[in-house]
This record gives sequence, structure tokens and C-alpha cells, in this order.
Amino acid sequence: MGTDNNVTKLAITGNTKLTLNSMKSILSLPKYKIMYVFGLNEENMQNKVNSVDMSSFCKKNNIILDKSEDWENFHEYCNNNKIDKIITLGDSRIIPSKIVNAFDTIGNHGAILPDVQGGASLVWGRMLNNGVWGVSIMKIGERVDSGDILKIRHIYYHEKTTEEDFTTMADYATMQALIEVLQGKYEIIPNKKWQVRIARHTDSYKVNEILKICLHHRIPVYLPPRRPSDGKIKESWPEDYKEIFKMANEAPYPKWSE
Repeated sequence: MGTDNNVTKLAITGNTKLTLNSMKSILSLPKYKIMYVFGLNEENMQNKVNSVDMSSFCKKNNIILDKSEDWENFHEYCNNNKIDKIITLGDSRIIPSKIVNAFDTIGNHGAILPDVQGGASLVWGRMLNNGVWGVSIMKIGERVDSGDILKIRHIYYHEKTTEEDFTTMADYATMQALIEVLQGKYEIIPNKKWQVRIARHTDSYKVNEILKICLHHRIPVYLPPRRPSDGKIKESWPEDYKEIFKMANEAPYPKWSE
């Protein structure tokens, strides 16, 4: 590991509240130094849920902020500056295998691995409405959600918890788990490939029912990403599910429609 006065040099990818708040927590750890942040360009920031402007934070803390979205730039910087570890937080972009294979790379997932893989985890988790969900810190592999699991944390919520509060709870749990990993408080757990993969745009109520079955039987499931068209309520759904659906498809995510 390349170090500078026993300080571990970090590069961060992401451009959300989770990214920013996690960096603030990392700054409290004396053995780590954030050198470089690989963020989003202005256009993509507008389309990213929970995105924030990190310019002033990076300037204040002497951190390079790269908005080029050019992975070659990122790889070159990490290589030339002997970055020890890459941390990806709140970032849905796929990190090229060239980078993953060259650097120790860890990241977050908004569900408990290996049980729940795939996209839109925090919306699906709130729609499940069973009072418990969780987050994971993992090694980043070439395949999505495939790396070894380093830390998991459960979150508990009640039936009136808003999606915004649910997301905040998940972010806080993620930050806690990340800091513990950086402090060496973790145990490597082998990941497993999903056994059930749900197709894109599958009826949300059906996804919810499949998820319940998979969790009950501990069958790893891969959930589909969500698009605005997936936020439309169907008349055939049970009335109680419609109310949960509305709650889960509110800020900070795109709003539901009828």
C-alpha cells in the first residue's frame, strides 16, 4: 500500500448527500486523506436523486473535484498519485473493470447482501413495509453487487416513516458501517449470486410479493431499477398497498401518479 506519512490516500466517486456526509465523517479519521472526488457534470447532477454541489467543500478541504466523468482521467490520477483505496458512495455508475482490478475499491449498497441485489433498493425497501431493511458495505467487483461483503447494518422503521426519512436513516447507517470498515472493524463474508432476477417494469405489487417470498426463504433476489413509468398506481392493487406505494414513491424520488 502506498502511503504518505502513514496516511491512507483515498479517491471518492459519487455526488450525493451520502457522498458528502460520508466524506465529512472520513475527515475525522486521522489515518485517511481524501485526495480526489470523481463527481457528476452539471447536467447529470440535475437528474440524480439527492445530488449536491460539493465545490465549496472540496475547495475548503483541498480536495480535487473532477466533473469530467472521464474514467480515464480518474484512472490516471489514481495511478499517478498512488491512491490506496477508492470508495464509491451513492453512485450508480459502473466503475470500469480496469479500475476495480487495479485498486482496492469498496462501496455501498442500499440493502442487505446477498439477500437483495439490484436497483432502487431504498424504494423497494420502503414498499416492503415490514419495519426492517438494511444496508451493506462491500468490495466492488466487476459484476454489480458481486463483491465480498464487509459490513451490514439493519435499519428499523414504522409504518408512517416517509421515504425521505427512510433514505436519511439508510444514509446514516451506511456512514456508520463505512467508518467501522475503515477502522478495521469488519469481517469478510462471501457474497452469493442472485437466484431470482426480476425483469424491468414488472408490476410493482408483484415485485413486492416476490421479494417477500425470497426474503422468507433466504433466496437471493435481483430487483429491477425503477423509472418514472414504474410510479403509476394500478387500480387492481389492494388499497393498503396503494397507500404504501404512495409513501415509498415520494421525495426524494420521483412522485407516484394515478
